[in-house]
Amino acid sequence: MYQKGLNILKILKENGYEGYIIGGFPRDKYLNIISYDIDICTNAKPSDILKIFPEAITTNIKYGNIIIDNMQITTYREEKYDKNRYPKVKYVDDLKIDLLRRDFIINTLCIDSNGNYLDIYNAKEDLDKKIIRTVGDPYQKLKEDPLRILRAIRFASTLDFSLDDELSNAIKKYGYLVEKLSYAKKKSELIKIINHKKGIELILKYKLDHYLNIYNLDKIDDNKDILSQIDINNKYL
Repeated sequence: MYQKGLNILKILKENGYEGYIIGGFPRDKYLNIISYDIDICTNAKPSDILKIFPEAITTNIKYGNIIIDNMQITTYREEKYDKNRYPKVKYVDDLKIDLLRRDFIINTLCIDSNGNYLDIYNAKEDLDKKIIRTVGDPYQKLKEDPLRILRAIRFASTLDFSLDDELSNAIKKYGYLVEKLSYAKKKSELIKIINHKKGIELILKYKLDHYLNIYNLDKIDDNKDILSQIDINNKYL
C-alpha cells in the first residue's frame, strides 16, 4: 500500500502537482508502527485529479475527497468554523496552510514522493518527546471540533503519550462539549480508548464519563460492559 501511495505522488508530480502522504501513516512509520491507512494531500483540485486518475471513486468529491486504491486524496484547504464541527472549506495552494487545519502537531508529518519526511511544524520533536499538542490554540481547536478531545485521549492512550499542559487545561474547560457529539463519533473513538487502562484513566481524570453517558467506569472490569453502556445511553441521543 505504501508503494502504491508513493506511485500516486510520483504521478501527481509528473503532471505538475505536489503531493504528500499525510497524517497517521507518516506518524506511525516514524514510530515504527505498522500502518496501512494512507491519506494523501495535494494542490491538485478534484477535477485535476480526475483527469489524471479517471478511475477514481468520487463519492465525496463535493468535499474535495477522491479515492484511489482505497487511499483518500484531498486537495489542500483551509477551514473556517462557525457554530458546528462542519467547517466552510476553501481550496488553497500552500501545504503550510493546509497543515494548520490539522488537529495535532504529531499528525503534520509528511512523506514526499521519494519517501523522505517533510516536517514543517516539528512533528518529529513532539514524537520524540511523546507529547501531544494542538496545531495552534488548543482552546480554539477544541471549541471548533469537540471530537478532538476524544482524539487527543485516544492518541495519548494508544501511543502512550502525554498531553501538554495547555491541551490538558483546554480539555478541562471544554470537556462538556463531547456531549454534543453523535453516537457514531463517540463510539468510534471510545472503542479504541477503552482498550487501554490509560484511556479509561484519562476519561475519569477529565470527568468526561458523565458527558459521555458512561457510569461507574472505575468499577467496570469488562470492556463489553462499557460498550453496552455506550450503545444504550448514547444511541438515541
